[in-house]
Amino acid sequence: MLGPSDRQVRDGLAGHQGRVEGYVAGTVTPDEFRPMRLSYGLYYQLDHTSYMQRIKVPGGALTVAQLNCLNDIADDYGRGVGHLTTRQDVQIHWVPLGEVGTMYQRLHEVGITTRGACADSVRNVTACPHAGLLGSEPFDVGPYAQLINDYFLFNPLNTTLPRKFKISFTNCARDCAQGPINDIGFYAHVRNEGGKRVEGFSVSVAGGLGSQPFLGIRIRDFIPAEDFLIVAEAIVRVWHRAGERKNRSRARLKYLMRKLGAEGFTKALDAEILRVEAARGDSLRQETREYIAAHRVPAPRRTGGPIATDGSAAYGEWVATNVTAQRDQGYFLATVTVPIGDYTTTQGRAIAALADELGNGTIRLSNEQNFLLPSVSGADLPKVYAKLLELGLAESGANHITDVVSCPGADYCSLAVTRSMGMAERIRQHLAEQGLSARAIGELHVKISGCPNSCGQHHVGDIGLTGMMIKGKDGKERPHYSILLGGHVGEDDHAVGKRLGGRFPEAATPRAIAAIAECYRAKRTPDEPFHAFVKRFGMDELSKVAVSAAPDDVR
Repeated sequence: MLGPSDRQVRDGLAGHQGRVEGYVAGTVTPDEFRPMRLSYGLYYQLDHTSYMQRIKVPGGALTVAQLNCLNDIADDYGRGVGHLTTRQDVQIHWVPLGEVGTMYQRLHEVGITTRGACADSVRNVTACPHAGLLGSEPFDVGPYAQLINDYFLFNPLNTTLPRKFKISFTNCARDCAQGPINDIGFYAHVRNEGGKRVEGFSVSVAGGLGSQPFLGIRIRDFIPAEDFLIVAEAIVRVWHRAGERKNRSRARLKYLMRKLGAEGFTKALDAEILRVEAARGDSLRQETREYIAAHRVPAPRRTGGPIATDGSAAYGEWVATNVTAQRDQGYFLATVTVPIGDYTTTQGRAIAALADELGNGTIRLSNEQNFLLPSVSGADLPKVYAKLLELGLAESGANHITDVVSCPGADYCSLAVTRSMGMAERIRQHLAEQGLSARAIGELHVKISGCPNSCGQHHVGDIGLTGMMIKGKDGKERPHYSILLGGHVGEDDHAVGKRLGGRFPEAATPRAIAAIAECYRAKRTPDEPFHAFVKRFGMDELSKVAVSAAPDDVR
């Protein structure tokens, strides 16, 4: 069995509970307790009295029972609020330390673990949130994300890595799982070999953001899908053995890649693959085949049909931007836009009920901090929309300029210097006041980080904002943002955004973004993506556009 046993998980939870009790009793010091709690995704909050719990959702896939468990936990320990992250996790704030043992047991009962949600381990494994649903996909990558999560959960290597390690699975041109910013990015492909269909992956490695972004390098054009664990373990072994362990600021795979070079890294990897192959290659392939065959997307529960209408323009706008046709005719994937990723448990329970009654009993989470409802009949979309209206979640423009992504910022994080979530709301409000049509602009991602560490992934946003504090003439520090343009992800075409001239104060930033978006709408060529427009139009000209929106404020 590739995954952990029930006893293994329960023993791990019992051991962690003992460490929590030791900390409360004073036999475990704060310095000793820090790595212990982080290994289960428990973060100290700024109020110094409670904690934030990060909860892993591999591949972003939840059952109704799992989402309702998260709702119950948020009610009991988190003031009735949950938060969707940029890596398909769920975070709950204000958790009292004395309740974490009970919380972990409750999560385990529905098949959820927080082990590895932080610390020097394989973090939550991400995947395209529509995996297994769309006709354009080579094949369903969702089970591979689940399997590799289970495989590394109690792997001995995973307890002693030099630092965190991130893995993603992509099966679409949009690269929803953002392969280039992961330590391993698997991209789904299909080949025809001798008349036989062979599913597999291209593999990129050593991607990562932080204050020094580095996008992944392709090291394999194609590996058979059944070999993916062999390759993944070999990469993790190279990282475990040769990664930096003294200077944490250099303890990421991207720095090892720079040190060894692509040729040196590939040579080390090839040797490690041979060792894994010799030790357990055949068994890993067999168990992979069995696992993937046993895990399929649940079937729809209602009869499909064409998209019905409720006669309103707002509903039509929502269908145009938030609804995607699935592979099976008459079924659709509906995206629920969750502004800045925060939702109440009342909303969470209603989403679970919609998935149960009108979907296929599952919910997906996206890196854009939204819920997705699979396998909704077109005839039922008006019912979904009507319920979302009641909940305040019927906003259109998913993955458009108004669907702003943000890290938690200074409201929660000790590293952040600006309130990035507040900035996101300012932008959304300003765009609404200006009457800027998200649909007219098209897909355009705004991503905000409250510090240079890029938890909001600002480096790869079409428009990315980095928070900073700058002193004014009166000597007082005030929040400002630098603006990056043209960042994007993709298997063959990806780039870190380029920085505009000047640093924009909080009040002026929304005006600058609106001016850039309007310039793009007015002057792009047909079907020109934003990053191509930035390259053609030029950063100097776009700097003039942004500064002209706030000429007296830019530093």
